[in-house]
Amino acid sequence: MYMFLICYDPAIPLGPNDPPTLQPQHAALGEALRGEGRYVSGGALMPYEGAPVVRVQGQRSLGVDGPYAETKEVLGGYYVVDCADAADAEAVARRIPVASNAWIQVRQLLLHNKG
Repeated sequence: MYMFLICYDPAIPLGPNDPPTLQPQHAALGEALRGEGRYVSGGALMPYEGAPVVRVQGQRSLGVDGPYAETKEVLGGYYVVDCADAADAEAVARRIPVASNAWIQVRQLLLHNKG
């Protein structure tokens, strides 16, 4: 199982491929993956402005009001898809509609079986 993280740099304008324009394309991909029996989950994230960050130090949790990013890239959404192997995951990543300034990070999930 793989997670596909859709990352982008908010300083670069999206132009004609802004999120509302891409939503129908993402919906179509989700439906296609469901039809293939491979879709596990996915979704877009709300804008990062105002998103809090929680850091745990010892017994205390420290909440920091957002935005708080140590990198210029932000996470815009994700898919979780059942893929046979890394080559299959790369093929799925190529199907994800992205704006010209976005990229996909492909990560295999470490699954723990209970029982």
